[in-house]
Amino acid sequence: MTSRTGAGFDFVLGPLESEIMEAAWSLGRWACVGDVLDERRRRGGAATTYSTVKNVMANLHEKGHLRKRPAGKQNEFVPAVSREQFARRAVGRVVDPLLRNHRHPLFAHIVDELLDDEQAIAEFEALIAERRKAKRT
Repeated sequence: MTSRTGAGFDFVLGPLESEIMEAAWSLGRWACVGDVLDERRRRGGAATTYSTVKNVMANLHEKGHLRKRPAGKQNEFVPAVSREQFARRAVGRVVDPLLRNHRHPLFAHIVDELLDDEQAIAEFEALIAERRKAKRT
């Protein structure tokens, strides 16, 4: 499931949190609330007040998703991890319990989803081969 901006993390974050994280990753630097608000607007995000974005960013900091530092009379924020690292952790939180408790149905579902997509099967096989090779070295 993706948010209206295509952020794709609504399954672990709320829609606005997801949009704000996407804006922060897109900026790629320490940024104040106004910078993130401007980036959200540039990306087509719905109109949101400064105070709402400020509160959500403070919550994201409390959850460990953003780092914060003082910058004069305001704070600046930067993502605590890259988008790729966040995605890996988010998927892990969803998949790990399924893998532990429902391994066969999970594998069956993945096979059913990939069965008619030769490119996806090739990507999956290549990933398995890559991980096996890395494990041996």
